[in-house]
Amino acid sequence: MKKQKITTFVKELNLRMNSKKEPISLRYIHILGTVVFFSSVSSLVILLAFYLNQRLQTSLFLVEDYHTLSSNPLTSPSLSPPPSPSPRSSGSNMADEELMWRAAMAPRSPMKNETHPKVAFMFLTRWNLPLSPLWEMFFKGHEGFYSIYVHTSPEFTQEPPESSVFYKKRIPSKAVEWGKCSMMDAEKRLISHALLEPSNARFVLLSETCIPLFNFTTIYTYLTRSTRSFLGSFDDPRPMGRGRYTPKMLPHVSLSDWRKGNQWFEISRRVAAEIVSDRRYYAVFKDHCRPPCYIDEHYLPTLVNKICPEMNSNRTVTWVDWSRGGSHPARFVRKDIRVGFLDRIRFGSNCSYEGEAMEVAKIGRKKTSRNVGHHDIVGSKRNQYHYAKSIEENENMVKEMQQQMLQIDKEIREKTYISGLEYNLNHRWRPIEDYQPIVYFRSKCPEKMVLDKLTFANNAYRDKKAVISFASGEREINIHNLNHQMLHNAHCMDGGERRLLKMLNPNKDIDSGSSLAQVEEQKWPYLNTTSTITIDEETYSRKQREFECERDQVFVNAPSKASLWKSLPSTKDLRDQIQAMELKGEQKRKKVVGRRKKIESRERKIKKTENEIKSMRKTMERILNRMHKALETISHERTCLEKKITILYNG
Repeated sequence: MKKQKITTFVKELNLRMNSKKEPISLRYIHILGTVVFFSSVSSLVILLAFYLNQRLQTSLFLVEDYHTLSSNPLTSPSLSPPPSPSPRSSGSNMADEELMWRAAMAPRSPMKNETHPKVAFMFLTRWNLPLSPLWEMFFKGHEGFYSIYVHTSPEFTQEPPESSVFYKKRIPSKAVEWGKCSMMDAEKRLISHALLEPSNARFVLLSETCIPLFNFTTIYTYLTRSTRSFLGSFDDPRPMGRGRYTPKMLPHVSLSDWRKGNQWFEISRRVAAEIVSDRRYYAVFKDHCRPPCYIDEHYLPTLVNKICPEMNSNRTVTWVDWSRGGSHPARFVRKDIRVGFLDRIRFGSNCSYEGEAMEVAKIGRKKTSRNVGHHDIVGSKRNQYHYAKSIEENENMVKEMQQQMLQIDKEIREKTYISGLEYNLNHRWRPIEDYQPIVYFRSKCPEKMVLDKLTFANNAYRDKKAVISFASGEREINIHNLNHQMLHNAHCMDGGERRLLKMLNPNKDIDSGSSLAQVEEQKWPYLNTTSTITIDEETYSRKQREFECERDQVFVNAPSKASLWKSLPSTKDLRDQIQAMELKGEQKRKKVVGRRKKIESRERKIKKTENEIKSMRKTMERILNRMHKALETISHERTCLEKKITILYNG
């Protein structure tokens, strides 16, 4: 009995041990999974902490840079906040990768603290700036509202004088080749340096040959008040547009994405940040856009069209003349630069600005009533300065427009005088053009055709076919329409030919009726264009037919005696005379064609001059309207200034 109990206990113990094997293995799996889970979470936490640490350092760096840039507040009512530090202070020795990274991390909106939004003027040059005196005048008096960055050849080391606005504005540069990726690298380098200054709101790319067409006030306000960028971007179906696309760019860039545009642009800060942040599309362009695909004409237009088309106006505000063809735009020298030429560029077309179609001149006019940067100026004295400054600028603008109107009026008078001379000359050429073919037809052509008829109609020569080949075919002549004068200047004929002609004209024995000289004398007053006889066209035609019939009758009644037989020309003489007349006729025809070309050339000049006069008159009207509005602005602001002075005096 006891042995049986022990056996039963052992069996139960074995069963329990066997039943616990599976839960022990599951426990190990649960423990292992828990360890893996907590390890993964720990790794993620460490990575997140590292990322936040880097981001915090970048933010602190930007805040520190911004406080450094903004340490000197605006202390005077003029447009002269303290100038910002040189671009060299923001990392002149940085590599391009680090520079692009820092620029991409910069704020995408301009800082609006105590400083005004600035316009970054980025000069991409080869050597120095030959037009720097003009730019010095452009920037004068507007310190604190612009930033300057210059990218030159590394070989160029000259520095402008300390008094220049370009002093120490050169950024670390690298060699640039036309049409290569190095050109785009230089542009991105300029944009990156400009992005490191938080107050820069607009970015303008310029070359050493660019000049401003408006004053700083107009350009600054035009750019800073716009919500869109000005970057040329259009679909060009020609070989120089779509023809440069390669399917190797797929799938990142398709043909429908492909765009072309001008290299020179004016962009917002957000678009500038998108450009320096791009890695994917730039790598595609660097690999596949090589001459004759020029990256500076296609990369930015295509990129902006693909990632932010709603931020772009698809046009540039930099005027470039490609009308002369070639791979480079037209270059203008000193003789080309005139007031009328500049006005045609500035006011010669309508543009869309903030959804409204208007002339560029109207944009400029709007800026005359408010000075740049005075949105934040308060206080009576500052307002006085604002109105006084605006009045002064408008008065200068009125004087300038008056000078422009005087210059245009002078050019209109000169071109009107030239147009009048050309018109008179044209009317003098007209009679020559009309008269020459008539004289040729009435004198030389009938001679040639009469000589043909003399051989063909009377069957006087055995080789008549050789003579027929000289027939002009211009006009059908009656068989008897022979030139009596030519008959008496010819050579003799043989007996058989005389008998044949006698059989054809048996009545040529007596000379009766009018002579040929008398008939020609009667016709002359009707043929002479200077004659005093005035008749209508129908009477003139009837008279001509009568004279022709009378002339034919004179020949029919001509005596057929020895003098007549001797007067008939030989075949050789006849052929020579026909050839001579053909040559003379061809020469006269060429003269007439040459005169006609001269007339057409003068007509084109007259038309061009008239169009230029119309354009100048329209320009004068626009300038006059702007001048009236500027005068109205002056009157209004003088009234406001008087009120402010009165308030200040009474207060």
